[in-house]
Amino acid sequence: MANVLVFGHQNPDNDAIMSAVVLSQLLNQVEYAGNTYEACALGALPAESAKLLADAGVAEPRQINSVEEGQLVLLTDHNESAQSVEGLKSATVFGVVDHHRIGDFETAGPLHYLAFPWGSSCTIVTKVAQMLGIELTDVQAKLLLSAMMTDTLMLKSPTTTDVDRAVAAQLGEQVGVDPVTFGMEVFLTRPSGSFTAAEMVGNDIKMFEPAGKKLLIGQYETVDKSRALGMIDEIREAMRAYAAEKGADGIVLCITDIMEEGSQVLLEGDTESAQKGLSISDEHDGVWMPGVLSRKKQVAAPIIAAAE
Repeated sequence: MANVLVFGHQNPDNDAIMSAVVLSQLLNQVEYAGNTYEACALGALPAESAKLLADAGVAEPRQINSVEEGQLVLLTDHNESAQSVEGLKSATVFGVVDHHRIGDFETAGPLHYLAFPWGSSCTIVTKVAQMLGIELTDVQAKLLLSAMMTDTLMLKSPTTTDVDRAVAAQLGEQVGVDPVTFGMEVFLTRPSGSFTAAEMVGNDIKMFEPAGKKLLIGQYETVDKSRALGMIDEIREAMRAYAAEKGADGIVLCITDIMEEGSQVLLEGDTESAQKGLSISDEHDGVWMPGVLSRKKQVAAPIIAAAE
């Protein structure tokens, strides 16, 4: 018997946390492959995740920064090494449950790999429960639904599929809530009114490497972008500092207003691929991009395509 560490990406969002927590529970319940599964996190939990877990009486995943050589790991909500744990390339990847593009991913042997182009990794975890013949508890259903709603921006994101809508309706019916109303309640537990510029930049950010350049793409979601727009100079300073700390060539920040359904996009450093892919220029106050809600589909994908 081995212990498999289950975790989402660095700077975890609600989907990264809840997919790891519930998937670990499911696999432990059936003693899958004779292993034990431990939920971990590659960073501090988002406020909404911490509150949901506390309210449910579920222990927070253990925070880790690195893994030892040969350690069995199961990745959720990511697969690219730049977004993962230190030591990943010397670890043994037992499996992946993800809804993103496949990046610089290679393993020495076969593995369990579930990837679907759905709006949330927790949608996939819900399907895993069905595959394993497990009926979700109300607590598990609520945790999964919370992540589906935050990751699809209450089913508004263009990454949302009919599968997500059907699963959300199913989970909502089980726990007796309207999925969108519940999702907004979860979203509003974020202390967005007190976020510093550094938190806006670094709380939800991923590293990509288009054309060999290290490019950070962050997203700050809010129901009112006006406060952030009044902090542009501070945010730009925080962007430069974060890029320098991570050794990135450039950084992109999307200030996403889920009520106005669009993003103000700020650029710092070497962002030639971003400017080309998004068809925007580097303007001091940023560029408003109506309808842009998804980093994965509407920001990262065209930037990566432009760099090829």
